Amino acid sequence: MSPLERRQLRRQVVRIGAVISLLIVGGTVGYYLLGYWLGRPDTLMDCFYMTVITLATVGYGEVIKVAETPQGRMFSALLILVGVGTLFYALSSLAVITLEGILHGAWRQWRMERRIATLKDHFIVCGCGNVGEVIVRELVLTKRPVVAVDRDSERLVNLASQLDVPYVVGDATEEATLRSAGIERATGLLAVLPNDHENLFLVITAKSLNPRLRVVAKGNDPSVVDKMKRVGADEVVLTPFIGGLRMVSVMVRPAAVSFLDTMLREREQVIRVEEVQIHDGSPLIGLRLADAQLPRRWNILVLAYRKGDGGFVYNPPADIPLEKGMTLVVLGEVERLAEFRRLASGVASEAMAP
Repeated sequence: MSPLERRQLRRQVVRIGAVISLLIVGGTVGYYLLGYWLGRPDTLMDCFYMTVITLATVGYGEVIKVAETPQGRMFSALLILVGVGTLFYALSSLAVITLEGILHGAWRQWRMERRIATLKDHFIVCGCGNVGEVIVRELVLTKRPVVAVDRDSERLVNLASQLDVPYVVGDATEEATLRSAGIERATGLLAVLPNDHENLFLVITAKSLNPRLRVVAKGNDPSVVDKMKRVGADEVVLTPFIGGLRMVSVMVRPAAVSFLDTMLREREQVIRVEEVQIHDGSPLIGLRLADAQLPRRWNILVLAYRKGDGGFVYNPPADIPLEKGMTLVVLGEVERLAEFRRLASGVASEAMAP
């Protein structure tokens, strides 16, 4: 049952409680005033008891003097009709909401499982707090398939309603949860759970299920970096360290930071710095960088390149040959970068170029 459905159920329970309270108060006061008017007054406690057994239809008989009068019996009949009818309607509405919530939850779960089952080479984000939500949004903006994992179902439902991402509710350190997220078919996992110990255990579990998986973990304590890398993390990002660098950059390089912030926060024209590797079969192989005409044909700017595991060469000259295995660091619109990546991978042909 989703958080919205739970809230609806709670509201209905409150309404039923309010209706029952109103009927009991109304019946008690009605019997008391009727008895007082007929000169056969009863105590409020007796009137309350008579109201309860009347609404409960237990058939104990008339336990107060006023109920023995024609006026009292008419009031009892009216109380039964109104009370029982109202309670029946309220309880049936509660049953409908509960059943709809169960059925809708089961259907939503089935649809989510089917959607995740179709994913391949996707990214799994474990932990959707402040950092994890930023990661999910960035992956969605850059057109990467992603599955969100978190213990908090309400947080995931809210995230899915905004970004339309599939999710799994559960403990990310458990194998069953990771399997539900399709870890065997995933290409990467980001471990952003609240503390270092959970992230460390998550790295161990993820690597045991998919040794080829690229894992990037969040760390708070510098002492966990070596531990996480020893158990399989490809990279460990220390959030306090990154935050400190960010503050220094804002102080001493405000214009550069403003440029990057504008680029990252733009929604209509999403521009990113990406890496693109040239694979066997790509029509780019053998061309010089100038001949590829990336700025004109793809609106892409090449910032750097590297061959194999070597270092980066920044601001590459126009006459460098493009080779198999070369990695280009490029700046451009996300949609154009995706098309260029297909060309570099050999999936698309040169005829696709604009």
